[in-house]
Amino acid sequence: MLTPSEVIEKYPELTHKFGWTAKEIGLFLKGKLLQGHYNHSMRKSMIKEDSIIRLVCFANEQIDKQKVNIF
Repeated sequence: MLTPSEVIEKYPELTHKFGWTAKEIGLFLKGKLLQGHYNHSMRKSMIKEDSIIRLVCFANEQIDKQKVNIF
């Protein structure tokens, strides 16, 4: 389990390639795009790492589908 800030630290390419911030990662969790929970005692969102990987794979698939080939 990682916090949104830890996600960005571990995978900085999410910011560089997708423009995602730690705040947006937290919103993805709130919107149920990621799996995890909010830890009330720590006052932090905790995200399952494998759900981040699945979301990135899904995002990459969508990007591939948007490519236009005219040849």
